[in-house]
Amino acid sequence: MGNKELRKILTAVEDVAKRDRLPVVVFDLDSTLFSTAPRNLAILHEFIERHHAEHPHLSDIGKRIGLEDMGWNVYQDLRRFGVEDTRLLDRLKSFWFERFFTDAYVLHDEAVPGAADFVLACHARGALIYYLTGRHVGGMEIGTVRSLKERGFPFWRGRCVLHLKPSFEMNDKAFKDDAIDDIRSYLGEVVATFENEPGNANMFLRAFPDATHVLLTTIHSPEAEAPSSRLLLTDDFVWS
Repeated sequence: MGNKELRKILTAVEDVAKRDRLPVVVFDLDSTLFSTAPRNLAILHEFIERHHAEHPHLSDIGKRIGLEDMGWNVYQDLRRFGVEDTRLLDRLKSFWFERFFTDAYVLHDEAVPGAADFVLACHARGALIYYLTGRHVGGMEIGTVRSLKERGFPFWRGRCVLHLKPSFEMNDKAFKDDAIDDIRSYLGEVVATFENEPGNANMFLRAFPDATHVLLTTIHSPEAEAPSSRLLLTDDFVWS
């Protein structure tokens, strides 16, 4: 998928607005609009700083590991650099879990290239921007709003919705079902959706078959389902 397809989505937003319908564009956040690599790397570097005295080899790894080495989880990233100590990796899992899903650490995320400009362009053409994320209320909402604003995404300007999980523990399927119902409640026309998880992108395709559905080829869960051949693929939002 190239910038031509992204421009087609912008044109479709304009066309829906001209018909006095509300165009809706749905965006996932983690690994879609935002790269979580800086968040993971910051947590990993902090862990290394705290434990390098006990595990001196971590210092060398800390100097060599970078954003391009960040994958689905930091403990697998560390294993790729030769760390096999299961006790150390278990400590890293706990350390990561306590930080990754927090307001403070989400501020490390950086926007995927072109993402903010593209979302702004959709909004300027009349779209309702629907940010849909598994981030949860009661721990990530403040950081998420700050991150959206500081990275240049539209938020406090009308026609912007942020849908987070009501709680961290909420079942994923129930959350997704609620999200589909909520999107439909705006009585608009879904023009496009953007996701990094093939399963979620397939779900949107089933729910809104007339829309354009885009899969970000960034990172996704290790056991993700196969993506539909009807999904468009891209690794960024550069359109102009």
